[in-house]
Order: sequence, then structure tokens, then C-alpha cells
Amino acid sequence: MKPEAQSPASPPFTSVGKLPVSTKLAWGVGGFGENIANAAILSLVYPIFNVALGLSTLAIGLAMALSRIVDAVVDPIVGNLTDNTHSRWGRRRPWMFVGSILMALFFCAVWFLPTSMPQLPKMVAVHLLDAKAAQKATTEPAHDTAPKLYDSLSWYVVSAQDVTLTPDSATGSFQVELRHAPDSATSFSIVPADSAQASALTVSPAQLVFTPENWQTPQTVSVTALATSGEASHALRILPSADVLDSPALQQIGITSYSALQMFLAFASVCLLFYFSFTVFVIPFSGLGIELTDDYNERTNLQIYRLVASFCASLLVGYLYLWSQKAGAWLGGDEVLGARAVGIGIGLLVLISTMLPALFCRERFSSAERKKAPLPLLKAVQLTAVNKSFRMLMGSVFAVFMGLFFSLPFMTYIGIYYCCGGDKLLAAEIGGVMTIVQTVGQFLAMPLISWANQRVDKKTILFTGLAISIVGYASSWWLFTPENPWLQIIPVVVAAWGLCACWAVNGSFAADICDEDELNTGHRREGLYSAVFAFVYKSAIGIVALGSGALLAWAGVAGQETMLSDDTLLKVRLAYLCIPVVFLSLAVWAMWFYPLTRERVASIQAELKSRRDEVA
Repeated sequence: MKPEAQSPASPPFTSVGKLPVSTKLAWGVGGFGENIANAAILSLVYPIFNVALGLSTLAIGLAMALSRIVDAVVDPIVGNLTDNTHSRWGRRRPWMFVGSILMALFFCAVWFLPTSMPQLPKMVAVHLLDAKAAQKATTEPAHDTAPKLYDSLSWYVVSAQDVTLTPDSATGSFQVELRHAPDSATSFSIVPADSAQASALTVSPAQLVFTPENWQTPQTVSVTALATSGEASHALRILPSADVLDSPALQQIGITSYSALQMFLAFASVCLLFYFSFTVFVIPFSGLGIELTDDYNERTNLQIYRLVASFCASLLVGYLYLWSQKAGAWLGGDEVLGARAVGIGIGLLVLISTMLPALFCRERFSSAERKKAPLPLLKAVQLTAVNKSFRMLMGSVFAVFMGLFFSLPFMTYIGIYYCCGGDKLLAAEIGGVMTIVQTVGQFLAMPLISWANQRVDKKTILFTGLAISIVGYASSWWLFTPENPWLQIIPVVVAAWGLCACWAVNGSFAADICDEDELNTGHRREGLYSAVFAFVYKSAIGIVALGSGALLAWAGVAGQETMLSDDTLLKVRLAYLCIPVVFLSLAVWAMWFYPLTRERVASIQAELKSRRDEVA
């Protein structure tokens, strides 16, 4: 396959029906890099930065929200620029080429942050059990299938992440040890993660001092429960005294140390750079896909190629956490070290797959648009905002993204702590199998969607998919069970099968809307429409990142836990069930009166053809 040059002699408007398979493959493969780059961030960020490193869920959510919201504001600017770019390579391909390189680089950079930032405080969870709970804990079988991971990146560690206290054993202990000698006497503080918990425990000593002479000797910390009449879990932070950050405002988002503040700022900055480069690629990539064909059915078929590539990426995403653990163990470390190796591999795949459409796809309207006066940004945004069909589509898309993305972080904690009893390896193995089953089902659904696309309206396909997804999320209440952890596959797979129908028609809807827009404005503005689509998508992720982090903190998730309380798990399960069902129902309502039927689109295209013939 060789790149197709932009021919200046090509006619200003070319009617394109069926596309060559090579064109559909070249464009569709970009969906692999688009999906895996974004999904890998969402899939690994909480397991690595919260579960392994202990960065607050609120801090993670805020960092991702800020980066996505700032980036979303840039989207219309990039979209309008791609619509008005004039070069020998076309309007969109130069942007895609640059975005591909930057996206791969900044994706890899995310997973190198833990080794380039100061170490975060260590966490020890203290579980207070009454007599009944203590008896239950001794009779339940223990999970011992986790790989042997070694925290090779930390310069100070604790001997245990959990201390369990009961009426018969109200005092427990753990040790703090250093991996290398300090330059001078270094004081460590042991403080409650929540000041309200201080009255429930006594910690002795509350401070430790390591010197160049005694650093090789671990020091013991004793923890005593003041009362064990009920079940409760408390968290202790162990950190150098100089690292303690006394800022009530920052403590509200879980930042209690200077190292956590530095990690938060670095993570937010790298996320901002990654998502900006993601924008530079995805907006012209999506715009190119919208303009490739004007055939009503072929538009959906083209999106199916993108979906198939995305599903291939999903096969890998489900295994990333497992591979991070395996790679970490093989490298003599833990999942944090393993994520760095996995990140490099995924970054290379992102680079290769997103570079292909930039090199091998040809644009249809570059020559024609070059002859028109460019639309100013504000005017272009105004014209887009008044398009009623597009507003309906964006309302539905926003609701679907909100429902889907809210469920993802909650599923991580349900899978690890509820269904698998804290066994991270088992949860990762089930997640991998779940991804295979889900992706195979989505592959099998594509011919059915293509068949339905020839016979029913796109809106019918959308509503059917949303209804199936609602059933999948609702069934999680009964099928997420610790008695049979593997049943968690069914609700997730059913919900995903339904949503794949939505992904197949959304891009096709956008292409129809661009025809309607050309009829009204005289311009082909796929770039700006793709930018607004991306704005809605990123705004949803930003809101979800902040909202899910806040909800996880409200539910009682702190970080570095080996187990969560029953009350916390109940709140997380309710959030996973209710939020997606509500938002997917809103998505149906938003598209109920969508006006661009098959007949209306045919009428629009006939009028456009008449205009183009006059111009020619």
C-alpha cells in the first residue's frame, strides 16, 4: 500500500458510494490506537496510582478532570483549524501525523511518573473487628494466588499493609524499614489518614527516627484499638515528617504530603499534554472518516471497520493490569514497575496504528474548500450550535459517555474487593477473560448491525443497543457475587454488546448531519463537528473523573487497601448499577425526535448534488 497523493486536478466535489476495502482498512485501523490509548489510561490509572501508590482518588479524578476540561476547550479551535488548513498533503493528514507521534510519547510518559517523582506515603489499613466478624474471618478461606511482587521503587517500606484488631487481640504492630542509608537523621510520622479516626486508635511511637547508624534496623510501630465493639477500618499514613503538608484545602482532596502534591501536579500536566496530542490526532481523523463517503449505508459500514479495530484494542486493554503485575514480578518489582514496560509496548502500538491513516488515506474536499473563504471560529461555532439534529445527537452521546465512564472505575473496585475478595491477580485474570468474551461477542455483532443497517433506520439500531445495555447494567445486582466471581463477566459483556450498536451509528449520524450543515452553510465542516463531538466526550470524561473520584472517596476508598468494608462495597455497587441505567435512559429520550431519517438524508444529498453540478 502506498500513500495517495492529494491531486490538485481532482474535481472539487466527488460523489463516493462504496469505498475500496483498502481505504476502509487504512482509516479503520486508526481506531485501534485511538481506543487503546484512551482506554489504557482509564483502565490502569486507578489500579496503579491509587491501589498501588496510594494517591487519593479525589486527586486522580481532579487531575484527569482538569486536563480533559482544558483540552475540551481547545477542541473547537483545533477542529476549525483543520477545516481551514491548506497544504499539499490536505487539510487533516498533517495534523494526524504530528498528533500520532505526540500521543505515543506522552502516553508512555504517564507510566514513568512514579519513578521520576518523590515517593508517596505508605499506607497501613487497620481493621477493627467485633467477635462475630473475627470468627468469620478465621473460618473463611484465604486467597493466596497473587504473584510475588516486590516494591523495588520505594526507599522506605512497611512490613504489612493490614493490621487486624479484635476483642481478643486489641493490639497489633507493623515495621518500617529503609532501603538505603539517609544522609542525616530522618524523622518519620505515623498519622491517621482522617483526623476523625484519631480517637479510635493509639499509635506508639507516633514518630520514628532513622540515622546513618541505625537505618538497617527495622523499627516497630504498635497500634491499639480503644474499642472493638463494631466493625471499622482506619488508615495510617507513614511518611517522612518533612513531607507532611498541613493544608486543610488540599487535604479535602486527599493531598496530605508534599510528595502527593508533586505527583498530582505532574500527573495533571502529563495528562493535559497527552489529551491535547490525542485531540490533534482524533479530531482530523474523525473528520476524515465523516467525509470519505456520501453513501447512507456505507457510512455505517465504514464506522464498523473503526469499531473492529477498537475491539482488537479492547482485547489488550482487559489484560493490561494482569500484564503489569506479571511484568513487574518478572522485572523483580511490582505492578508499578510493570506498568512502565507495558506502557512502552502500548505506546509503540499507538504510534504505528495512528500513523497509517495519516499516510494512506485521501481527502475528498481539500481542493474544493481551498477556494472558499474560511469561516471565523466564533461564526463556525455558532452555526454548529444552532443545528438541532446535532444538539440531539450530542445530548445522547453525552449521556452514553457519562453512563459508561462512570461505571469503569467502580468496576475496578467491585471486581477486586467484592467479587474476588481482594485477590488482585484473580480479578485481573477474570478481567482478561471478560475482555475476550466481550470482544468476540462484539465481532459477531458487527455483521448483524451491518445487516440491520440495510433494513431499518439508524435510530432503531441505537435504541435497541441502549435497551440491551440497560439490561446488562441492571443485572449486575444479582450477577456480581463473591460466591462465583466469574459471573461478573455476564453483565459487563451484555452492556458492552449493546453499546457497540451505539458506536456503529454515532459516526454515521454525524456524517448525515454534515450533509445537512453543508446544505445550510455551504461549507464542509467535518473538523469542527468532530471537535464538538470530542468536546462532549472529553467533558463527560472530565466530569466523570472528578465525580467518580469524589464518589469513591465518599464511599470510603482511600488507597493501598487489601480489602474494603461491606458498607463501602455496597455504595460502590449501587453507584455502578444506578448511574449507567439513568444516563442510558436519558440517551434514549434525547434522540426520540431525531429528524434525519433515511428518506430525509436522501433528499438532502439530492439537493447537494444539484448544487455541486451547477458549480461544476
